[in-house]
Amino acid sequence: MTKHIYLIDDDEGVRAALSALLSTMGWEVKAFSNGQIFLDNLTVTQPSCVLLDIRMPGKSGMTILETIQERDSSLPVIIMTGHGNVELCRRAFKGGALEFLTKPIDADVLIETISMALDQHEQALIAYKQQASYQQLFNQLSAREREVATLIIQGETSKQVAHILSISPRTVEAHRANIITKLEVNSLASLIHHYSYILPIIYPK
Repeated sequence: MTKHIYLIDDDEGVRAALSALLSTMGWEVKAFSNGQIFLDNLTVTQPSCVLLDIRMPGKSGMTILETIQERDSSLPVIIMTGHGNVELCRRAFKGGALEFLTKPIDADVLIETISMALDQHEQALIAYKQQASYQQLFNQLSAREREVATLIIQGETSKQVAHILSISPRTVEAHRANIITKLEVNSLASLIHHYSYILPIIYPK
């Protein structure tokens, strides 16, 4: 699986040097002279990270960081700057940056940081795809099965579910058996483990 680095820096020399360095790691580097061009072409489907100069003409790095967070908060952003200070660093981390590096950047530190960012994003993409798969299965349940499944996932016993829904415990058990089959889990514990975190998505507050 190809991993992508989105390099945003207004300095052509920096773009050329970093592109050459990072390409030696087998990563696909896409370099942009300003943040707006990057945002206009932002489509992420593979493990990726953004290497962003924070001080640029036009849209500032902080503005770009904010927009990235709004569009896809799972996409790691590594901030670069030649004029770092504590306040700027604080703002970057508060804005969602993964790391803050001061130029000139040590090559080993940069590669290690990017590797960490790519691994983090790869895991986020895997989790997202798995979540989408679980949600699709959950949506195939009948309305009553969703009610029963939701109560079970929230920790209610079969007897409590029967009382809440005004149905018999035997009916609850029948629904539970169907739920476990349809959701492709092999136990109640597995049902709770895999599906508890998607309830806020299905039933947002």
